[in-house]
Amino acid sequence: MLLALSVGVALFCALQCVALATATRHAVVAARDLDAGLVIATSDVEMVEMPDHDALRHALGRPDNAVGLVTQTRIEKGDILLITDVSELPPIPEHHTVIDVRLGLGQHSFPIGTVVELRSAQACTGDARASPDGCVVSGHAVVMAQPRLDGTGSTVTPMAMSAAEALQVLGAQEHGTLIAARGAS
Repeated sequence: MLLALSVGVALFCALQCVALATATRHAVVAARDLDAGLVIATSDVEMVEMPDHDALRHALGRPDNAVGLVTQTRIEKGDILLITDVSELPPIPEHHTVIDVRLGLGQHSFPIGTVVELRSAQACTGDARASPDGCVVSGHAVVMAQPRLDGTGSTVTPMAMSAAEALQVLGAQEHGTLIAARGAS
């Protein structure tokens, strides 16, 4: 009986040593499915403890690190949030405004914060600059959110740009299709 008790205590101690030797890490996971372009709220994430691994070195460690950031891709419920999955909402530069830009059908969306050049197939007027690939109506527009449907059922993308370029874009999109190209002139 004493031998069985000693073996049991020894086994328990050995298992405790193994358990204590297994390091864990806190990681933030999605509490529900999160679409790309969503500003993360407290209810969107939860913290879990899991075995530590090098693959988790880029995982967010606290819910506070995620709240207020914008998802860059679709994140499924239970997925670990990595620093590459989220970004800060880009600030609106001074003397800039945000307008809804209606892009041509089939135009793929850009990640939030991407700088794009907006071009029109129409002839250049006013301050617009002609290029071989169309009339540049905005040389530096920043994508502020993922595309959404407006009240008329059109897909629009909120973009920040200077007030002068915003006026050109609003006029150009009334007369024809606009496309966005990554980068700025």
